[in-house]
Amino acid sequence: MSVPTEEQVGRFLAPLRGNLTILFLREVQAKLRLTRFMLQCAGLQSLTTAVLDTDAFYCTNMDKLVDEPRSIKGEVLLPPVTGFEVRSLLVTLSSKIDLLIIDDLNTLYSLASDTAKSQQLTILMKLLSHNARMNRTWVVATAYKTELGRNQGATSRRSLAVLGDLLVETEVDGGSMKLNANLRDWANGQFVL
Repeated sequence: MSVPTEEQVGRFLAPLRGNLTILFLREVQAKLRLTRFMLQCAGLQSLTTAVLDTDAFYCTNMDKLVDEPRSIKGEVLLPPVTGFEVRSLLVTLSSKIDLLIIDDLNTLYSLASDTAKSQQLTILMKLLSHNARMNRTWVVATAYKTELGRNQGATSRRSLAVLGDLLVETEVDGGSMKLNANLRDWANGQFVL
């Protein structure tokens, strides 16, 4: 994947600013490509970035995501493998982060699987959304579409879709990736990587 241009970065980031955006994916390679693209955008814009890497203990390694680690101003946040508490993520609200990437929301959701933690996660996501709106920052979470099951359009109280302000569908088509959302800043509601 080539380095994005300033124009591409502006077109990609502008409509996502001030929102908690959920990028729905169908495959791991798409997630790696998209996360790498977002980190390149952050580097070009000199955005202070934090990656909440919930997959660190399961499959994702940051060295796969960042081609040139020194080009990114930021940090990686790792939740504990055992004894996970949603309140440990409150640091994401108080720090001076321009872009927060939650990689991935499915894992975070399953770490908060009991009822009390699930409610706390919902509250945390609402606070992150509010924080993004008030500070004009970005919060972007990746999630796998499989959680909606057979009825892809359905949103229940336990659905990841209800946690975000803006939902973006991703589609891999040959060598390109298409992001689809009802955004006027993207030609025909689509952004192509």
